Amino acid sequence: MRRSWLYEFFRIILVFGLRLFHRKFRVVGYENLKGSDIPTIVVGNHQNALLDPILCCSVITQQLHWLTRSDVFKPGFVSWLLGKFNMLPVYREQDNVGDLRDRNDAIFRECYKRLNRGQWISLFPEGTHKGKKALNTPLKKGVGRLIIGTFEANPNLKQIRILPLGLEYSEFFEKDGDFMLRIGKPIVLSKEDYTTANKAIWANELVADISAQLQAVMTDIRNKDYYEEYLTIQELMHFVHPHNDWHENVLLFQDLVNADRFEQIQFLNELKSFNQLSKDLSFSNKTEFETQQWNFWNTLRVCITYPFALIGKMIFFPISNFTENFVQTKLKDMLFRNSIRISFKLFFSIPYILLLAIAFPFFGINYFLGVLILVGIGVFEVRSRMRLDRFKKIIQHKKESAQRRDDYSKWKLAQVQCISQLKEICNEQN
Repeated sequence: MRRSWLYEFFRIILVFGLRLFHRKFRVVGYENLKGSDIPTIVVGNHQNALLDPILCCSVITQQLHWLTRSDVFKPGFVSWLLGKFNMLPVYREQDNVGDLRDRNDAIFRECYKRLNRGQWISLFPEGTHKGKKALNTPLKKGVGRLIIGTFEANPNLKQIRILPLGLEYSEFFEKDGDFMLRIGKPIVLSKEDYTTANKAIWANELVADISAQLQAVMTDIRNKDYYEEYLTIQELMHFVHPHNDWHENVLLFQDLVNADRFEQIQFLNELKSFNQLSKDLSFSNKTEFETQQWNFWNTLRVCITYPFALIGKMIFFPISNFTENFVQTKLKDMLFRNSIRISFKLFFSIPYILLLAIAFPFFGINYFLGVLILVGIGVFEVRSRMRLDRFKKIIQHKKESAQRRDDYSKWKLAQVQCISQLKEICNEQN
């Protein structure tokens, strides 16, 4: 089975970079990746632009072949490069191509061949990203067409499986968030099931099944009227279970959402009032929780590492400054910011470090040792900066709380009341 060396090279770099730029990186359901000998179609929820496929590729060692919107395939070098990354263009009506159907038919025939060779096809059946923790239904029916066509094009193929992925982010627009990938139980389809069914009905039932499986592994807030209140519940879950890891509270929250445990109008209305109070008084649940979790040792680490982090910031200032200017001024879609930020800092740092290390031999230091030193400084600077940014927010929060004691007390009382009700709901679930 042919593997793209360029894909593998960039994947190794991204695995390192994504874990570096996320405070917490968790994968749940690794055991569901077993069975790589069966042709597999990977489907996931699409929340965060380019970061979604990058994160999936970094976790799954099997090379993924992505169905991607065609407008990113610019003629020449870009198309060649995307092809080396195993990406396949899918044409939409807004692409304004006259032979749209013929082009898509050709792409799907290529997918049939790759699946028959045991390669993994990947797609986001929502068809778009939106920066919302909700499944964009109904799903596109292309996955049904893909499976039917694969069975028909490959008479000896006995099974195809669908692997659902749930992507979860603590932040869509801010830097240095947490990330979780939840791998669901695969849907295994046999040719016997397909051949005994009506094609249209079978495809519709399959898409509905995929939708249900995705909802089971992701945060799917279906109540649009109280969407912000559900996000507040997710933040308050950490106060209910303060000793849980971040991803453990996410899993608990997802299960409660899917069980409709929070569909209590009085509770949701109180949360709406609390959200308005938080907005009016400018207090944050997230910063409040981090303040409670912060301890003396965290402060000591900030004090000890700050001088070294400052050195790293000075060394890598050109790359950081260029990246932030580009992200802030050139990108209209804010969902692309984190993926571009990570990619630029990673890949621009490689030639920058290699060039900068040329100076080390003049000081009697081996060139390759110089490269390692610069890599270490870069890693140290990123992690130290993340800790320092948290420390600054916590100091500011404590200052505001002390200066506006009455406002803080009012806000804290409302928060405690919401947490108390949330505890009752969680205890009912147990």
